[in-house]
Amino acid sequence: MEPDRWQHVAALCGEALEVPATDRTEFLRERCGDDQALRGEVESLLSMANKPGLLDFTVAPDEFNLSAVISGRFRIVRLIGRGGMGEVYQAEDLHMGGHIALKTIRPELLHNPQSTELFKREIQLAKKVTHPNVCRIYDVGFHPSSSDPDAKMFLTMELLEGRTLSSRLTAGPMSTEEALPLVQQMADALGAAHRASIVHRDFKSGNVMLVSHSGGTRAVVMDFGLAHTATQSDGGHSDAATQTLGAVGTPEYMAPEQLTGGAITPATDIYALGIVVYEMVTGSRPFQGQTPFDIAVRRLHETPLPPGQLAPDLEPRWEQTILRCLSRRPEERFQNTSEVLLALSGEGEIRASAAPGRRMSWIAAVAVILMAGASAAYLSLHRASLAGPKLTDKDTIVLADFANTTRDSVFDGTLRQGLSAQLEQSPFLSLLSDQSISETLQLMGRPKGARLTEELGREVCQRTASAATIEGYISSLGSQYVLGLKAVNCRNGDLLAQEQVTANGKEQVLNALGEAATKLREKLGESLASVQKYDVPPQNVTTPSLEALQAYSLGYRAMDKNDFATALPFFQRAVGFDPNFAMGYLRLGANYRALHEPGYAAESMRKAFDLRERTSAQEKFSIAANYELEGTGNLEAARTAYELLAQTYPRDYESRNDLGVIYIWLGDYERALTSIKEVVIGLNHRSAFSYRNLIAAYLLLNRLDEVKATAQDAEDRHFGTDHSFLYMLDFLQHNDAGMEHEAAELMGKPGDEDAILQTESNTAAYNGDFSKARELTRRAADSARRDGRKETVAGYGADAAVREALVGNLALAKQEAQAALALATEKNVEANLAIVLGLAGDSAQAARIAGDLSKRFAEDTIVQTEYVPMIHAAFALRNGDASKAVEELTVAIPYELGVYVGLFPAYLRGEAYLAAKQGVAAEVEFQKILDHPGVIKNDLIGALAHLGLGRAYALAGDRAKAKAAYQDFLTLWKDADPDVPILKQAQAEYAKLQ
Repeated sequence: MEPDRWQHVAALCGEALEVPATDRTEFLRERCGDDQALRGEVESLLSMANKPGLLDFTVAPDEFNLSAVISGRFRIVRLIGRGGMGEVYQAEDLHMGGHIALKTIRPELLHNPQSTELFKREIQLAKKVTHPNVCRIYDVGFHPSSSDPDAKMFLTMELLEGRTLSSRLTAGPMSTEEALPLVQQMADALGAAHRASIVHRDFKSGNVMLVSHSGGTRAVVMDFGLAHTATQSDGGHSDAATQTLGAVGTPEYMAPEQLTGGAITPATDIYALGIVVYEMVTGSRPFQGQTPFDIAVRRLHETPLPPGQLAPDLEPRWEQTILRCLSRRPEERFQNTSEVLLALSGEGEIRASAAPGRRMSWIAAVAVILMAGASAAYLSLHRASLAGPKLTDKDTIVLADFANTTRDSVFDGTLRQGLSAQLEQSPFLSLLSDQSISETLQLMGRPKGARLTEELGREVCQRTASAATIEGYISSLGSQYVLGLKAVNCRNGDLLAQEQVTANGKEQVLNALGEAATKLREKLGESLASVQKYDVPPQNVTTPSLEALQAYSLGYRAMDKNDFATALPFFQRAVGFDPNFAMGYLRLGANYRALHEPGYAAESMRKAFDLRERTSAQEKFSIAANYELEGTGNLEAARTAYELLAQTYPRDYESRNDLGVIYIWLGDYERALTSIKEVVIGLNHRSAFSYRNLIAAYLLLNRLDEVKATAQDAEDRHFGTDHSFLYMLDFLQHNDAGMEHEAAELMGKPGDEDAILQTESNTAAYNGDFSKARELTRRAADSARRDGRKETVAGYGADAAVREALVGNLALAKQEAQAALALATEKNVEANLAIVLGLAGDSAQAARIAGDLSKRFAEDTIVQTEYVPMIHAAFALRNGDASKAVEELTVAIPYELGVYVGLFPAYLRGEAYLAAKQGVAAEVEFQKILDHPGVIKNDLIGALAHLGLGRAYALAGDRAKAKAAYQDFLTLWKDADPDVPILKQAQAEYAKLQ
């Protein structure tokens, strides 16, 4: 039978043609053999079952690429379009004849797991929807090889000749007569997807193609790349492929539940359909505002402008139907597309919906602002409106210190800090970081804290290949103050721009500074639109109090050196001078966090969040992200905020640094490394903090050579030596002398001494030397207690209790846990203690703590997905319910690589599988631990995983591998305390294998 008949029947059956020829008989009978209309075609095709199909290529598997596909099967005619993930070509099918659209994943995304997963999703979901108004999928290419399977993915689909609905609407709105048949077709297409349990999630006028034919215009829905499989138990959570994207979709069409993380249902597409229909009949979208933030607030809090006000001749039923589609609550909308069409026809019920929207989460507003691509838009406006800008968006500026002739020290450092905050609002301007300035000064043989005079500033500017310096001065004339700013090309000394303003009194100086900064930005080439939008007054960007800003400036300098103990009192003074200083509270919270005071950190972040309206756009984003981080613990929301902040302010090193830290906490170490390298290398921002994060990422990925090289580079650049990381490097490289040296370097240093003592305690426990481990923990706790850090003491007690529980010393573990609970208020410590109590048999107290944590930290990612499930699993294990333990720990899988839990859920899961006599499943969990030494480091489960692996092999009947794993464990514990219960058990089990 001709190949096009196979294509025709398979397309009608709703399947793409990846079915191997040898499987087609069973496929056809099961999929469409009962269809009366297709029975004749099906039977005739059965005889073709063993003949070559449409996916035969003549290229070798490992040479498969787009060129090979073209030469073997297709001839590319032209590139139709390129999106965020794929490229679409018009191609001639050399086997079948005729032209088709061929879509491939973009080459630079071939090795991106999230992108390839989404491409597969588009294939899998789109092929399930067979409808005349859905772009038809013909053929799928999966031509795998062992070396690079993803590179072979492609699909062929219907070639649509026409224009998008969004393109049509640029000519103006439609009459209802023109719009109705198109709405019917779009609704039918979405309805077909919904019946297949698929929600499009990115339905918009740009994803609808209008194709002319003899019978009129055909509307075809395209692009299922962000589609979502809807299930009743969804609970608002997408699968792993799209979770990594944060808020997905096009901001202008996203339903409120997409912005706030609610459940995704067919009603989500109906909301987008309402926006599209609104566009069609009015020529504009339903919510208007001066900024994307205004639009976000309106969408989540207000009802849309009735379309009849923009289209006076619109029939009432159209307006009522559109407004119901746009109800903020999904349950207030139509529940299927058939209801929409009935309402438009006048046959269905249209009930008005004026239900108030739910309180908008700040992260939703941030998402809308950032995803709108504000930065790119304003830079584009700038280029279009100014013929010859003095600077470009690629240039870097060095901010010099102010020349202060007033003899009032309150202006020293303060005005530079205030000007920096003003200029950092701009997505156009980029200031050279203070850390980069310090590094350059040291290379010049100058003190890294040297005052940056005009001359010194210009020299730093030249050495860092920056474009200009901005220099300022302040003078006093009686009660008046004169401030001047000038931008100078540091290569040739040309004056690029200058401003001078007068302040009537000291209290007006900061306002005058803001006025001068605004005028200077425009003169330097920033577009008027950008200046107007990103121009919050100085008293909001910083503070109206010079004293508060001076304290903030001193604290910021200490904080940039990682001297958090010195910085803390300065920020306390700053918010004391100005209780409404939002950024002061933010920095105060960051210092508390660095000093291991999470309670005070969360309180400070909440105060900053409450005052966020007093800040610039960039600062709002940063406050929102930090609030999610410290206030709610919602790491996904914080990640999304930082990703979008980095998108709008791509040269903001601080947000990229913090984003890297969040990736570390989530266990996404490759992305963490990428983000942090963008700071250190891409943005050329080197600091003690960024180097520490970079070393941490390399260590977590077990890239030990790069750990050492990066640590050496940091030391060479005078950013200090991080002995704690070098200790871990020595541990992983079995360098006992090196560990001893690094530990000695930290002894006697406040904050460092107790930490290294506890680290050495963990190493002793890893080797089975529990008597030494207990003594080191006692010394660590005493050291922290002397410094008044009760929470740290509790944390060390929790660590010790967990170790005792894991090796079978349950009575001692319970005793340690009860003692630590008297001091513990921090969630991580409480959770670990509850796990110990569960393992030790006190399930009632463990359950109480789990319930309390779950209630107190309802949005906390780690509490809800890691700690609470581990507590439940612990007492399930103790009670002999292994299957329950495995079930509880399933939710922990996405984040268990993160540094908070470091694969502890995998260890408990492995123990549960052992208890259930499932050796192969247990083997997977213990091997996972052994495969990530940089994550585990000297944690006790790293040693115990060898024993767990031996037990798993023994259960599976592989005595040789079991003996080897037992030997690995017993070798590690050759000098262990002989009375440790788990050691006695291991020795007895090993003897039975002989």
